[in-house]
Amino acid sequence: MFENLGEKFMDYSGSIIQAIIILIVGLIIVKAILSVCKKALQKSKLDASIHGFILTAIKYLLYVVLLVVILSSLKVPTAPLVTVIGAAGAALALGLQGSLSNVAAGILILLNHPFKQGDLVDSNGYTGVVEEINITSTVLHTIDNRTVILPNSAVLGAAIVNNTAENIRRLDLQFGITGAADLDKAKEVLLDVCKKNQYVLDTPAPFIGVNAHGENGILIDVCPWVSTSNYVPASYELKEQVEVAFKEAGLTMPYNQIDVHLDK
Repeated sequence: MFENLGEKFMDYSGSIIQAIIILIVGLIIVKAILSVCKKALQKSKLDASIHGFILTAIKYLLYVVLLVVILSSLKVPTAPLVTVIGAAGAALALGLQGSLSNVAAGILILLNHPFKQGDLVDSNGYTGVVEEINITSTVLHTIDNRTVILPNSAVLGAAIVNNTAENIRRLDLQFGITGAADLDKAKEVLLDVCKKNQYVLDTPAPFIGVNAHGENGILIDVCPWVSTSNYVPASYELKEQVEVAFKEAGLTMPYNQIDVHLDK
């Protein structure tokens, strides 16, 4: 029995040594490949958030290949192992179907760049600053200090409005005057307010025009251009300044009125 064991050990010793050498060399090659891939990703235009996911996927794929090569060197049948790995992968994919769809959507978001970290976006009924883009979800920080975590599949499947994609934005405001008020004077006052405002840009020039003749007066559109970062403060400040300027110019804004007649 001992003689047979010794013979079998001698038969397999060469395979074992070969497997150990393949393991050591394989680990060195895997490390070198990952280093090259990391440098290539850093030089590429891909978002930094996706680098870790790609490197992890490559690492595990190389480890599986190395394991198959080592088992082959030990004369272990690898066909059943490959079949088992394939079946396990298919079962895992079915079980994680929702998560994998989020991963795929996350990769598309990182590749297509519909928004980036720090952008103010509207998505799925929420408005907030993009705080983080994970491989499975997107984190928004709303203006009222809430944290919203949206699955990437929901973000990619819905309309995305990026409010900060451009450097400047047009501010659409509307003011009303009574029908008896001087229209030219009102437009002159509105233009003067826009020119004096600290946030309104000279180019493109503000647009001022009559939108409609309402039931209680005339509606005038005021559309100045402002820097995207100043959009909110410019809106509040212009509304306050127009209110003051109208009062100083003797212009009255229309309000809904009801005339009540009492019968004796």
